[in-house]
Amino acid sequence: MRNEYTDNFNKLQDAILENKSVKICYINHKNLPSIRTIKPIRFEMVERKKSFYDRLCIKAFCNLRNEERIFAIYRIKKIVD
Repeated sequence: MRNEYTDNFNKLQDAILENKSVKICYINHKNLPSIRTIKPIRFEMVERKKSFYDRLCIKAFCNLRNEERIFAIYRIKKIVD
Protein backbone atom coordinates (compact mmCIF):
# COMPACT_ATOMS: atom_id res chain seq x y z
CA MET A 1 0.00 0.00 0.00
CA ARG A 2 1.40 3.36 -1.04
CA ASN A 3 1.00 6.45 1.04
CA GLU A 4 1.55 10.16 0.50
CA TYR A 5 4.98 10.08 2.16
CA THR A 6 6.18 7.33 -0.20
CA ASP A 7 4.75 9.10 -3.25
CA ASN A 8 6.45 12.36 -2.25
CA PHE A 9 9.75 10.57 -1.68
CA ASN A 10 9.55 8.91 -5.11
CA LYS A 11 8.67 12.18 -6.86
CA LEU A 12 11.57 13.95 -5.17
CA GLN A 13 13.93 11.14 -6.13
CA ASP A 14 12.74 11.36 -9.75
CA ALA A 15 13.26 15.15 -9.71
CA ILE A 16 16.86 14.67 -8.52
CA LEU A 17 17.60 12.08 -11.19
CA GLU A 18 15.92 14.13 -13.94
CA ASN A 19 17.37 17.46 -12.70
CA LYS A 20 13.87 18.99 -12.55
CA SER A 21 12.05 21.39 -10.25
CA VAL A 22 8.87 20.50 -8.37
CA LYS A 23 6.18 22.56 -6.67
CA ILE A 24 5.47 21.56 -3.07
CA CYS A 25 2.95 22.42 -0.39
CA TYR A 26 5.13 22.74 2.72
CA ILE A 27 4.14 23.20 6.36
CA ASN A 28 6.78 25.15 8.30
CA HIS A 29 7.75 24.74 11.97
CA LYS A 30 5.00 27.23 12.94
CA ASN A 31 2.40 25.08 11.13
CA LEU A 32 1.95 27.66 8.37
CA PRO A 33 1.55 26.36 4.81
CA SER A 34 3.38 27.72 1.79
CA ILE A 35 3.67 26.78 -1.85
CA ARG A 36 7.26 26.62 -3.06
CA THR A 37 9.04 25.63 -6.22
CA ILE A 38 12.22 23.75 -5.39
CA LYS A 39 14.95 22.01 -7.34
CA PRO A 40 15.99 18.99 -5.25
CA ILE A 41 19.71 18.34 -4.91
CA ARG A 42 19.99 15.39 -2.52
CA PHE A 43 18.49 13.66 0.50
CA GLU A 44 20.14 14.26 3.87
CA MET A 45 19.75 12.92 7.37
CA VAL A 46 19.61 15.86 9.77
CA GLU A 47 20.37 15.42 13.44
CA ARG A 48 17.60 16.63 15.72
CA LYS A 49 18.67 18.50 18.82
CA LYS A 50 15.69 17.59 21.01
CA SER A 51 15.46 13.87 20.41
CA PHE A 52 17.48 10.78 19.66
CA TYR A 53 16.11 10.34 16.13
CA ASP A 54 17.49 11.89 12.95
CA ARG A 55 15.15 13.36 10.34
CA LEU A 56 15.13 12.65 6.59
CA CYS A 57 15.29 15.92 4.66
CA ILE A 58 15.79 17.14 1.13
CA LYS A 59 18.39 19.76 0.27
CA ALA A 60 17.04 21.87 -2.58
CA PHE A 61 17.28 25.24 -4.24
CA CYS A 62 14.21 27.23 -3.18
CA ASN A 63 12.97 29.73 -5.77
CA LEU A 64 11.01 31.68 -3.13
CA ARG A 65 14.09 32.35 -0.96
CA ASN A 66 16.53 32.22 -3.89
CA GLU A 67 18.94 29.99 -1.99
CA GLU A 68 19.60 26.40 -1.00
CA ARG A 69 17.39 25.24 1.86
CA ILE A 70 16.70 22.07 3.84
CA PHE A 71 13.13 20.74 3.86
CA ALA A 72 11.92 18.00 6.21
CA ILE A 73 10.24 15.33 4.11
CA TYR A 74 7.43 14.77 6.60
CA ARG A 75 6.46 18.47 6.32
CA ILE A 76 5.92 18.21 2.55
CA LYS A 77 2.17 17.64 2.40
CA LYS A 78 1.83 17.45 -1.35
CA ILE A 79 3.83 17.69 -4.54
CA VAL A 80 1.73 19.57 -7.07
CA ASP A 81 1.79 18.07 -10.55
